[in-house]
Amino acid sequence: MAVMKMVALTMIGPQSEMEPVARQMVLTGGFQPLPLDILVNDRSLRAKLTTETANPYDELLTKISTIWKVAGEAIPYPQPVTITKDFTLTYARMMVDQTSKRLQVWDERRRVLTEEKELLNATKIFVEALAGTGFGPKELADQRFVKIFFGCLSNENYHRLIESGSESPIVINELTISSGNTWLLVLTVPSYEKPAKKLLETVYFKEFSLNEIAGQLSGEDPLADVEKRIANHQRAISGLAKAAKEMLREHRADYELLFSRLYTMQRVYDVCKGHGEVSGMFVLSGWIPADTYAQIRMTLAEEAPMTTLMAEDTKDISYTGIRIPTKLKNNAFFRSFQDIVAMYSLPSYGEIDPSPIVAISFILFFGFMFGDVGHGLLIFLGSTLLVRRGLMRTSLGQVMRLAAISSMSFGVMYGSIFGIEGIIPDLWLNPMRDVNTLLAVSIGLGVFMISLGLILNMIKQYRAKDFGRLLFDGQGLAGLALYWTLCALGMVYITGSEISNRTANFMWLAAGVLLLIMILRDVLARYLLRQKGSGESAVLNLFEIMHNLMSFLSNTASFVRLAAFALNHVGLSLAVIMLAEMVHNMPGGIVMKGIILLVGNLVIVCLEGLIVFIQTLRLEYYEFFGKFYKGGGSAFKPVGWKKEGGKFTSAEDM
Repeated sequence: MAVMKMVALTMIGPQSEMEPVARQMVLTGGFQPLPLDILVNDRSLRAKLTTETANPYDELLTKISTIWKVAGEAIPYPQPVTITKDFTLTYARMMVDQTSKRLQVWDERRRVLTEEKELLNATKIFVEALAGTGFGPKELADQRFVKIFFGCLSNENYHRLIESGSESPIVINELTISSGNTWLLVLTVPSYEKPAKKLLETVYFKEFSLNEIAGQLSGEDPLADVEKRIANHQRAISGLAKAAKEMLREHRADYELLFSRLYTMQRVYDVCKGHGEVSGMFVLSGWIPADTYAQIRMTLAEEAPMTTLMAEDTKDISYTGIRIPTKLKNNAFFRSFQDIVAMYSLPSYGEIDPSPIVAISFILFFGFMFGDVGHGLLIFLGSTLLVRRGLMRTSLGQVMRLAAISSMSFGVMYGSIFGIEGIIPDLWLNPMRDVNTLLAVSIGLGVFMISLGLILNMIKQYRAKDFGRLLFDGQGLAGLALYWTLCALGMVYITGSEISNRTANFMWLAAGVLLLIMILRDVLARYLLRQKGSGESAVLNLFEIMHNLMSFLSNTASFVRLAAFALNHVGLSLAVIMLAEMVHNMPGGIVMKGIILLVGNLVIVCLEGLIVFIQTLRLEYYEFFGKFYKGGGSAFKPVGWKKEGGKFTSAEDM
């Protein structure tokens, strides 16, 4: 449960082995390529390297997809398949050309027929709409004092055009509505022709040339001739689709296999983007998780025996400008809370991953502030429904379900169901009757979380070997000891406990000594630990100490919100119940009471639940993260089988 260790992997080998190497990187799903420009600082060496960023398989996938387009079927989902060494780019191009040569002719013919059919349909609509007016397309096109546009747009965009054109010198004549489109004649003065065209383009107006429409009209019965030609075009298009369907039916398995192979190789070449070539050799670099290195090395020894692997541990990397990516490793329970952490910032490489602690504390805080069996059940059911309908991310839904379970658990301990007390006995305390206990527990949780944050900061300083800050800093051991001392003194004075003067004086003396240690942090680090100080001025260090002292007080007091919102929840629930009881004896009071209880509880769940969620985040981000966490990490984005945002498939489709 931490940030995974990464290795910078560089592979150098003959050009013939580049595809097998990249293929293994894709299939392992754990390789993030690095541009060579970052790695190669030597300008003379960089000048000898050539890089290729285009993916030749993009074009091949587009060509092969013509089979399903012409047949009028959906492009299939590619499946991971085994690619042999014989499946080279040259061989792939030959297979695609053999398969798609006839289909490309069919597709081009289908495209031409479709465009001609659209023009014929437009001609038919024009003739029918202007029948009996004495105006034909040629007469309208030849007008000198008015510019006329004929075409169609969606019904929604038609209303947008009416609104946009209300203050423009254009006249909009609606002719007819067909298949969800509105057909129009738009008139304007010649001087306004260009602005009118721009206006029509903004609403996706599809224009048909009046001269071209005039060219479609001939014979004694032009309309009948147009309808006959439309029917002929439709039969031709259907014939092409039928032929493609028959061809697809006979060779479907072969075509789908070829499509999957091409897709796999497309992903392979995405790994190769940014690789270098020099004298017939390829150079490919990237990041891999350290625990996959042994497997990759063994696999490539079999698939690409002439390729050399060079692995560099991150601590040995001296390149400037390289940002090591972050990959988190948590179990299923804690993994859902990685998004909560990422909303603040992803951990930087080597930083402590707070996801497990956030998971436990987030659930605890939410239930503490929103303890109610009924309301927790509503949140559980609501989040489950939203996830199933795709309106909420799975990870957020899991967080909300766990928070709802915590809410129901605290509801049992508070003895509260939909704000009604007495149905079940309180197993721990009653928020309204045991306010002092509630406040004490809240502050106790605050002291624990702040102390934990300081301890994590000490671990962070230990990893960085900054023992001066670890021992003498306001957020190190000295600060933690001072915080505990001040908490003990505060508890003594708040509770009125009696302690001896000697003990009190000793505690105040210890606080003073710890404060002095914090002030002399750099001096002590330099002379006791032989470490170079931080270089901060004494004034800046003093302000930092004052800030730490104030944050100790403010952060601890901030946890009082746990008790405050627990009381607030009870108060809102009682207000809803009292309001419902007030209308009970009025005419129709039972119905009104039911409506008030229903609406009131929904408001509590939605509004207060959201507020409690935000307050829980605040306690995590400001009071806890502020003690040790910086973030700013860059997510590890390996090239894998699923192509996110791809043209043919995406991660969500798979």
